[in-house]
Amino acid sequence: MKVSTQKALTVIFGILSFPFFAAGTFNGKAALKMEKMPNLEAFLAPAVAAEIPTSYPYEAVKAQVILLRSRCYEKLDQGTALGTVIGELIQSEELSETENTEMDRMCAMAVGETENLVLKYGGKTVNGPFFRTGNGMTRSGRDLFQNDQYPWLVNVESPWDIDSEEYMNSISFSPEKFAETLEQQEEGSAEKIWGLGYQEMLLEGTLSAEGMAESIQITGTDQAGYVTEISVGDVVFAGESFRKIMDLPSACFSVQVVDEKLRFLCKGLGHGAGLSQTGAAAMAEEGKDALEILQYYFPQATVEERYRVNGS
Repeated sequence: MKVSTQKALTVIFGILSFPFFAAGTFNGKAALKMEKMPNLEAFLAPAVAAEIPTSYPYEAVKAQVILLRSRCYEKLDQGTALGTVIGELIQSEELSETENTEMDRMCAMAVGETENLVLKYGGKTVNGPFFRTGNGMTRSGRDLFQNDQYPWLVNVESPWDIDSEEYMNSISFSPEKFAETLEQQEEGSAEKIWGLGYQEMLLEGTLSAEGMAESIQITGTDQAGYVTEISVGDVVFAGESFRKIMDLPSACFSVQVVDEKLRFLCKGLGHGAGLSQTGAAAMAEEGKDALEILQYYFPQATVEERYRVNGS
């Protein structure tokens, strides 16, 4: 993001924050609560623009806005300070490498048209995660987090993902690079992971890709086909942890040996739970609106007004 834009955001934040803090000083907590909405809404559009593909159709943009607003309000409901939440929105925009005036305009319009709408489950605002492209089936909360604390996240078929150019990706590592990447996680990890025998072969450069592949075993997958547990030598990793360590596109992968290298063949991009951006875009192109898209990917949740307009 350009420096001038960052300065503008800082000025805007200051201007918008003054009424918030002044209201709290002169009118108490009730006024403070009422001021949260306009302060937060002003930062949603640029943050959403940083989260979505530039070719995203409008109804999919609206769905994304509702998810981002829901994420912010869930944090506020859990006690996170408003300034912290807004700071995270600004940071997300700063991470964006693209500037698109038309997308910015569309995001601003989507924020206005979806004002006050959030994703709810059991009467509470909840976070609806999203990812770029899946393997054809979304993951449930149980799949991703290995607990039952996210009942609004269930498995949903997302057939549009299979036709995406991003559906299949592969990353290859030499045995040495693969070992080096894992070793960087903690001191002495080579001995911990592979034992002294493997460590000596690594140092001598005599460990083949086939030999390294033999040390890798996928020991658990979830209902959607994503790896939940993988053992490398004597160490067991959670699937998502391993994906992040190795910087893989997704945790839905298989391991092969190709041209004396370890190849991880991955399906999809991202963690795979919640809304598929590829699927949302396809549904929008088919004529589905934002509410229909969210209802499809979050069938256990509902899109509702956060509060009633009359304040009751």
